Amino acid sequence: MNITSIDYEKLRIEVRARYIVQWITATNRHGELIIMGWCVRDTDDTQWATLFQHEDKNVCRKVCDMLNENEEGA
Repeated sequence: MNITSIDYEKLRIEVRARYIVQWITATNRHGELIIMGWCVRDTDDTQWATLFQHEDKNVCRKVCDMLNENEEGA
């Protein structure tokens, strides 16, 4: 699996979690890839809906953990 052809169904099975943290990227004027922030995505949604965005990865991880915890308890 490489960054240009991600098989999201395969990723969802491997991760075994409904909600995941994913980076938000952009390219700078030198063509370098930079991380702009992070988001929590719903892998159960066919469009992989973005539920939450923040510039701090740890904040997104905590939100993601809470969402996945609720999913396990359901």
